[in-house]
Amino acid sequence: MPKYLFDYLNEFEDFKKDEKTAVITDIDGTISKIVLDPYEATITQIMRATLEKLVGKFQLVGIITGRNVKNAKEMLEVDGLLYIGSHGLEYLKDDEIHIEPEVEEYLPIIQKIAQNIQTEEELYNIKNILFQEKGLCFTVHYRKCEDLEGTHRKILEAINEMEGIEKFKITEGRKVVEIRPKIGHDKGTILEKLIFENEVEKIIYLGDDVTDVDAFNKLKELKENGKAHGMGIVVVSEEVPEFVKENASFYVNGVDEVQKFFNWLLEN
Repeated sequence: MPKYLFDYLNEFEDFKKDEKTAVITDIDGTISKIVLDPYEATITQIMRATLEKLVGKFQLVGIITGRNVKNAKEMLEVDGLLYIGSHGLEYLKDDEIHIEPEVEEYLPIIQKIAQNIQTEEELYNIKNILFQEKGLCFTVHYRKCEDLEGTHRKILEAINEMEGIEKFKITEGRKVVEIRPKIGHDKGTILEKLIFENEVEKIIYLGDDVTDVDAFNKLKELKENGKAHGMGIVVVSEEVPEFVKENASFYVNGVDEVQKFFNWLLEN
């Protein structure tokens, strides 16, 4: 099990003092509190100002999110951040959105699947179900639905019946089911790429859900191989699965403690 971060701040002293440290974080459930409607999610002005200060102190500060880059940029509005969206399938560079070349062939297929799922009668008639088209990924949210278990089952059944679904990876998170291209990109591979491209020796990663496990495990692998010193921090809540917690090195309790940790990193 991970250690409570604030009992082991001494292990982060070298990270805090080194301006070449990279700080990478997820958004939802990590720096932004989970809400019923993902379109209404936001970050506080204090968190926004803190991110700006982190950008000013450290060499590399970025986000890796399941949201698309455009949506993430509009939500955070922090200049100088590295924006990586769709779990590593797209990124913002020089104010332009770049998509990994091998992903483009999946676009028309996922668009068709998204349209078909949204018009699927079994799902369309469920009250408060929410569909989120992200371009390269497609997510179905059922947090607001009355019958969580039944809705979850119907979502999986509908998705698995879609033509072309074998080309996509189905992942489940905090009251969401998501599909994305089944290629070798995840938060772990993109984290490794960032580390080598930017010659990062120390890196802190924060996340709260299933897709963050890839990042936690990659940091452990790189540390064991002596390629980078990484710290994986899980932001816990009642919804976070045990196996997500088990793969992180440290934990904090909720978004407020992420803010507290960032404040500590900024102290002289």
